[in-house]
Amino acid sequence: MAYQTAVSGWHDFYILAGTASATLVGLLFVGLSLHLRIVVTSSEVRSLARVTLANFGAVLFVALFMVIPQSQSAAASQLIGAGIVSLVVAAPSLIAAGRPREWTFEMSPMQRVRVVLRFGVSAVSYLAIIVAGILLLSSQSSAFTWLLISTVLLLVVSLRNTWDLLVTVADVTQGAEGEKD
Repeated sequence: MAYQTAVSGWHDFYILAGTASATLVGLLFVGLSLHLRIVVTSSEVRSLARVTLANFGAVLFVALFMVIPQSQSAAASQLIGAGIVSLVVAAPSLIAAGRPREWTFEMSPMQRVRVVLRFGVSAVSYLAIIVAGILLLSSQSSAFTWLLISTVLLLVVSLRNTWDLLVTVADVTQGAEGEKD
């Protein structure tokens, strides 16, 4: 099957994923800007926000690259680049998540494991985007499956991260207000 034919079958999926991702990026910025002091002063919140933004950004750029009418090799190169850039952007947060001495919030060991796993799923998803680009370069139709899985995983993890960001910011805000009283 020719690349243009194969990618046209995925057009609506990428339009929807890109639109959802762009919308959620906007909402993430609005939500975090309401309590920017907490985001800036807490390394956990900052890390979670960085990874979540990188996830939404990766989905957005993958969607953009897959709807641009272009050659297969150009799309493959862009996917590889998007995966690498996402890894670089999220790397500080991924590394910090594994260092318990840098944590400031009280969390149970199970909560810490969940956060590290979520960050790990994000990293694996970025690697899957890179693999999809490599498969696309070698004309493998399985590239679309890799992209589908990574896109869905990134959106699901990002939605969960966004919820955790909102709850964490609310907890810190209520704790700070309680100390003032």
